Amino acid sequence: MYYLNFSNVSTPKAYVLREEPVKYKANERYKDNLFRFIFGREENKQNLLDLYNALNNSNYKNKDELEINTLDNVIYMRMKNDVSFVLDNQMVLLEHQSKYNPNMPLRGFLYFAKLYEIRIASEMNPKNIYYPKLVKIPTPQYIVLYNGTDRKIGDSVILKLSDAFEDDNKPEGYEWTAKMININLGKNNELLLKCKILGEYSSFVDCVRKYSKVNDDFTVAIDKAMKECIEKDILKDLLIKYSAEVKNMLLTEFDEEKDWAIMANGYKEIGYEEGKKDLIKTMLSNGKTKKEIVDFIGISEDEFDQIMNS
Repeated sequence: MYYLNFSNVSTPKAYVLREEPVKYKANERYKDNLFRFIFGREENKQNLLDLYNALNNSNYKNKDELEINTLDNVIYMRMKNDVSFVLDNQMVLLEHQSKYNPNMPLRGFLYFAKLYEIRIASEMNPKNIYYPKLVKIPTPQYIVLYNGTDRKIGDSVILKLSDAFEDDNKPEGYEWTAKMININLGKNNELLLKCKILGEYSSFVDCVRKYSKVNDDFTVAIDKAMKECIEKDILKDLLIKYSAEVKNMLLTEFDEEKDWAIMANGYKEIGYEEGKKDLIKTMLSNGKTKKEIVDFIGISEDEFDQIMNS
């Protein structure tokens, strides 16, 4: 594994790579990866249909009527979206979040715009939107499934795009929302019972969390969690059939926080403002707040503003 080493840097762009032994750590996105594995694959359409029915109290039967149209790397390279699909004239985006992020309405807004753009371009003449005839589009539904522990949200919360408007005098009629639903074990029990696979997913995540608290070696925690869940018939078939793939999803060779720390220290040492700006943009795109960034890098909020406005 390679890290950026700034210890002997004489110019801002003369980054040196040093090699270190690989140390597997908990992948902060392991829950997102596993969620996409369970619900986002073509062969798992039935899981996705069951989840949709549970969320909407509907009773759709034919999984082949569901068209998965997930786009990868739409907005930023590291901002992957989870599962989007069309069913019965509805365009649905399901996002999984293991950390609370107030920017979900904006991310969803941009994502849906791209989906609609692609759909219009593929199914009709894009110039139709300029003609005096109403262009019909699928009805959007945007749901964020949250199972983090960094924010208490109760059973659910509605996040609004208007909360991001710089002007406090918010105009009427301009709104976009994301419904964030808590899927931690013990929350929204009716939903977790209606969608059995979602309930088992939440139980598995809770089990991994339990063992990771008492085992420094995350590999040991995974093994124990998988063994317990198989014995309790929780995601049993998936954990047996795809044990290696699931385990790989839960591990990572990339320690994001460590790399950011090395980059931040290097930028401070060489005084490379553009580098700091790139680092700040990267952290913002990963959902970090202004306060989290200034505390992490060790700069003031005024310096943050100066760097971003330069």
